Amino acid sequence: MTYQIETDRSPKRRGVVQSIWDVGVISALVILAFSAQAGNNGQQNAYSPARPVTAAQVVSSPRDFIGKTVTIRSKPTQRLEANSFKLKDGLFSQQEPLLVVNTSGTPLNLPADNVDIQVTGRVRDFVISDIERDYNLNLNDDLYGGYVRKPVLVADNIALAPQPNQVAQAPQQYYGKTVAVTGEVEKTNTPILITLHKDQFIRGRSLPVLLTSSPKVAINKGQQVAVVGEVRPFVANDIEREYNFAWDANVKRQLEAEYQNTPVLIAEAVYP
Repeated sequence: MTYQIETDRSPKRRGVVQSIWDVGVISALVILAFSAQAGNNGQQNAYSPARPVTAAQVVSSPRDFIGKTVTIRSKPTQRLEANSFKLKDGLFSQQEPLLVVNTSGTPLNLPADNVDIQVTGRVRDFVISDIERDYNLNLNDDLYGGYVRKPVLVADNIALAPQPNQVAQAPQQYYGKTVAVTGEVEKTNTPILITLHKDQFIRGRSLPVLLTSSPKVAINKGQQVAVVGEVRPFVANDIEREYNFAWDANVKRQLEAEYQNTPVLIAEAVYP
């Protein structure tokens, strides 16, 4: 199930997140249809945005993924061209990297400091002429000899995917950016704010997540969730104005006392 968080933000500001949300809706519908066909046996579906597949799974079992839309959270290891790069599950993994062709329209600057990215797109057989034709690209054939007829992830959406503690400890590199953060709910302080940490064993600093409206289904302490949204320093007046909040005076004072000028993730979509 996906919990959509609605706001009245401008179309320009909502554009990137809305496209990620649209992919999530489509994925959720596919998951529901599959569950019904399988008899609702209770198994977790690997394609849920909160439970992405790995690059290694796609590379080692491509027939299971060709033609399907998946989300992968992994590390970009090498840029090939402006719109292509390799993904690998850990810098020391022995698994062959997965080729990604970026058709999102937003160039990717490879992140530093061991930060993952989240990539959503369709897995295809890599036939250069087909990819060039279908996506109006001009690829350098000499760079892709080892990937012909192997799986390629054609990316519709790409976002930084740091851990909650990475954002909390070094927020400047994420301010103003849309990120996809996965973590365990540590606190549900108010109906509009939760905090995330990496997991119960590796806590580090927690990241406050501001919900732009109350979720339709409860989010509980200890629950694993993925949140897509924008990282901002918490300046109550600015956030209240830009996101059309109408906070109660007591709630506003409480938030300012605890979070003033600290990094906060303003949630657009929450995936359990």
